[in-house]
Amino acid sequence: MKTIIVPKIPIFITARGNNIGAIKKNKEALKYTYILISDMNLFSQTHIISDNQDMLDYAKAMGFTNTIYQKCESDDDVSYLDYIGIYNYYKKTGYKPDWFILMALNQLFKNRSLIYDCIRNIDDSYDVVASYTEISNRSAFFIKNDKIVSSGHMVTHERDRQKMIDASIYAIKSDFAIKCMETEGLDPSAVFWSGKIKYFENSSIYTDVISLNDIKKYEDTGDIIDKVKIMNGSN
Repeated sequence: MKTIIVPKIPIFITARGNNIGAIKKNKEALKYTYILISDMNLFSQTHIISDNQDMLDYAKAMGFTNTIYQKCESDDDVSYLDYIGIYNYYKKTGYKPDWFILMALNQLFKNRSLIYDCIRNIDDSYDVVASYTEISNRSAFFIKNDKIVSSGHMVTHERDRQKMIDASIYAIKSDFAIKCMETEGLDPSAVFWSGKIKYFENSSIYTDVISLNDIKKYEDTGDIIDKVKIMNGSN
């Protein structure tokens, strides 16, 4: 892959720590993000936001140099921590780049291409650039109840595919991010989805990690991939 210089766009990664389960899960998930940020040498422009100081201390110990503590007063504050973090960063520093980048911890296998593709697709005629994942419709295998698999048609591999915003990465225009926070009468998410969004396909492996147990499912993934590479190389 051709080397691409990543412009100094601030990268914000939200590591929520509003309960013990979230802290454990996000500490583990942060390791995957650390590998990517370290590999691309993006520490100087990467910011870890959390509502938990223990989470931020852990990030600092790993090597993240920029951390932002954001106190949350309500569940809404926790939900909109990324918007609030960007907004308060802008208010505190007075620095407003053209764009910000948001990356999710629960997408473990983010890669260089994901960041490069996001940057390539930045377009000032849009408010947001977002990654999507194409998924297969596997409804033929949905279980209706404990005894009967979905009926009404033969159980087959349905080939219909759907595109889904996967939240692995967003680029958000600064003015629009500020608008998300300052629009009276609407929560930030409602304003966000009213914006003009450009989509690009996620080139990394899609995951949707909710709990620490979800992460544990991938513990041996690296070993499996390495073994397959060895097998391919021996043929």
